[in-house]
Amino acid sequence: MDKIAILGASKPHLKLYTKAKEMGLETYCFAWAEGAFCKNYADHYFDVSIIDKEKIAEICRKEKINGIVSNALEPAVPTVAYVSEQLHLNGLTYKTALRARNKLLMRQAIKDANVCLQPRFSLFKKNDIPPTSFPIIVKPTDSTGSNGVTKVNSSDQFQAAIKRAFNASNKYEILIEEYIEGQEISVEAISFHGKHYILTITDKETTGAPYFVETAHHQPSSLNASLQQQVKEYTEQILTTLKIDNSASHTEFKINTNGDIFFIEVGARGGGDFISYYLVELSTGYDFVKGMIDVALNRFKPPIFQNNKYSGVYFLSKETAYIKEFIENNKNSSWVKEYCIDDTPLKELKKSQDRSGYIIYQSNKKIII
Repeated sequence: MDKIAILGASKPHLKLYTKAKEMGLETYCFAWAEGAFCKNYADHYFDVSIIDKEKIAEICRKEKINGIVSNALEPAVPTVAYVSEQLHLNGLTYKTALRARNKLLMRQAIKDANVCLQPRFSLFKKNDIPPTSFPIIVKPTDSTGSNGVTKVNSSDQFQAAIKRAFNASNKYEILIEEYIEGQEISVEAISFHGKHYILTITDKETTGAPYFVETAHHQPSSLNASLQQQVKEYTEQILTTLKIDNSASHTEFKINTNGDIFFIEVGARGGGDFISYYLVELSTGYDFVKGMIDVALNRFKPPIFQNNKYSGVYFLSKETAYIKEFIENNKNSSWVKEYCIDDTPLKELKKSQDRSGYIIYQSNKKIII
């Protein structure tokens, strides 16, 4: 029986554990005990931080692990790569994983390779001279889930944005970017031995300025065929440039009113917000989670698409309070796959963790609220 190590154990990651068991694998769970919802679904549990790469590598070596995987969990990416490299398992190199976690290094690599358009950018550190041209985006180089990201329209908003970004960063490095107005999309893909397989394109809805937290995702994209093809080609070039060659990936772009495509960032893991755990399989029929595990075990097969459906998720928050009534009125409909309403006051969306519920759908048409 092959052994798979899984990093992360909060409830959203349950599908990794149930899929691994369905595949007949022996599972090893690594996560802090607090909030480790999935630990009882694993064969073995270790109360270890997902960023403690040396400890996890030591345990995996002792247990003769055959592969290591995580998903939609940005801090786990370097650990997965480190363990894979140390134990000669299939995965990213540690150097690649570190670059994929650093938005500045990522930007510089794409600029050097002249892959595609992207926002103008610069690094900002404490005591640097503030910018004088606006609007701009302020973000930590190492954040995820919109944490610490702010649109700044004038100099009097800059200090508050910088403080917010520094509070969300472990590296205390801030990226200042040109603001690009446009439609937001992401490309969901999986790579094996350097070959990239584009699974689908996701259309995003956000709160807009200043924090740009996603309020909904929909698949497939409504972009015209020509733009979709260009986006797919850019994604493959970006993944090749960054050497994301044995991993799921989630690549974000913005498209302005002229049809110009701007690279925003890429994660060397599946997309969060249910994108990789649910939406991809609902819309395409491809078992994305199984694919990730197969990559880690070095036995991946090219994707076969069996569905041609629409899928999506709407998130409940203070800005989208109307969704609560929509969920209550439609929760028993055949096209509803899952829903949740937290018994808490609705919050203003400043980061992904501020959401208060959701509804996931699969249908023969896009569900529009």
